Amino acid sequence: MFFSGKKLKLVKEAYESIINHAKDSYPEECCGILIGNSMRERKVFYVERSTNINKDRARDRYIIDPREINLADKQARSQSLDIMGFYHSHPDHPDSPSEFDREMGQSGYSYVIVSVNGKGEVSVKSWIFKEEGEPFKEEGIKVGQGIV
Repeated sequence: MFFSGKKLKLVKEAYESIINHAKDSYPEECCGILIGNSMRERKVFYVERSTNINKDRARDRYIIDPREINLADKQARSQSLDIMGFYHSHPDHPDSPSEFDREMGQSGYSYVIVSVNGKGEVSVKSWIFKEEGEPFKEEGIKVGQGIV
């Protein structure tokens, strides 16, 4: 996937789905897949909620079953869309990537992180890196109705 430096655009319904998933999963991490158009305008049209299969450390680590990723990829391709990246929550922690997030990350994908606390307060940021070995960089997020 090619990163052009543009903001990540999220359809409002996709953004709200991510927020609701983070709140519903608290105090454990939620995770999911961002589906959209990566080639032109970096738009996320919808998200696929995933099950965090990391049962040992669900409060601070997530793992998406590779079969869920493959299924989401097939579905996206059938609609001429792509996996744009992934999202997950950080219960009671900041919306910045952990060292584990960086180690597991893949270049060119957006990583939306939702910080959520017990009061239901959230903050959201997206992170990306272009080259292996470079640190995550924050990428802007734009949320809008319908097609952004």
